[in-house]
Formats: sequence, C-alpha cells, structure tokens
Amino acid sequence: MVAEVLYEAEGAPSVEGMTCPLTDIKAGEWYTDAVIWAYNSGVVAGRGDGTFGPNDRITRRDFAIMVSKLLLDGEDAPEATTTPFSDVAANDYGLNAIAYCAENGIISGFDGEFRPGDNITRQEAASVMKNALELTGTTSELFADDAAIATWAKANVYACKAAGVFNGDDHNNFNPTSTLTRAEAASIMVNAMK
Repeated sequence: MVAEVLYEAEGAPSVEGMTCPLTDIKAGEWYTDAVIWAYNSGVVAGRGDGTFGPNDRITRRDFAIMVSKLLLDGEDAPEATTTPFSDVAANDYGLNAIAYCAENGIISGFDGEFRPGDNITRQEAASVMKNALELTGTTSELFADDAAIATWAKANVYACKAAGVFNGDDHNNFNPTSTLTRAEAASIMVNAMK
C-alpha cells in the first residue's frame, strides 16, 4: 500500500516534546509523527470538530494551502482578491493560497480552471512539489508502473523521487492516478523538509 511507505522515519524531523490536539491522530499509525510535525509547524490544520481526517482524500485546494504554508513557514498566504482561475470564487477559503501558488508558478490549471474541489492525484501533487521546491534532479531508477505515469508528469515525478519527497509502494509502483489522503499529504510535506 502506498500509505505505509510514504513517510520515511529515517531522517524525519523529531516530534519529541510536540503535542497534537487532533483527536483522530493516534500513536502507532504510520503517519502519526508526520501529522504531529506538520501540525506543530503550521503546515496542516485540523477541522472545526477537532479532527484531522487522515484517511480522507485531499482536494487540490487543500493541497495548495498546505504547500503555501510549507513555503511560508506555517504562515498564511498573502491576501488576494482574485486568481487566474475562473472556478475559484472570491469567497473560496483557499483563494489566498491558490493565488500565491499560481503567482509563483507552483500550480497550473486546466483551460482556465483550477478544479479546487477535485481530489489531487499523486502525479499532480508531484508536479506541484517539484515546482514549489524548485527541484531539478532526476533518477534513472524507474517506478515499476512508469508506463502509467503521464508524459507531462514524468520529469516531475522523478525529480520528487530523487529528492525523497515521494516514494513508491511495496511493489515499487508510483500509482500516478491514485488520489492522496490528508495523511499522505502531511508526510509529503515532512519529506520535503528533510
């Protein structure tokens, strides 16, 4: 399964002494330390009910929020009034982060739309992370499902693999069209900081 190998404990930031009030983040899960670190760093937030929803899928909007907070050291993106995307309303809670990511060449859309409510795929997330971290490296070690990775995403995926931001599953598959969970997104943020 992808989830178990996304977060690599070796080289991960220490969570010693950190607390996490999110009631559904329990000790012993593969993602626990990643979520605790990301929460304490201001990169992720809980929901209004005090939970995180680690196994829930993450939208393109919420991934953009996490990325902007990662790049801005846990701070909110600067206030914006518009984005270049026709489907991001002025009252969208992700407006500032989406505008920040668009202005900085981190995200792009689909024919003028961002599709903020769509769940983000692994290959889309790899493209965002490559742009956000300005990754330039690559690796000749291909994923077993390399043929399933979209042509437009291959350089991004392998830049992220080379940097240790993304890993494959137990069978060395990248699973490019699988959507990310919130816990997987938190672990990617931690991997990006190693």
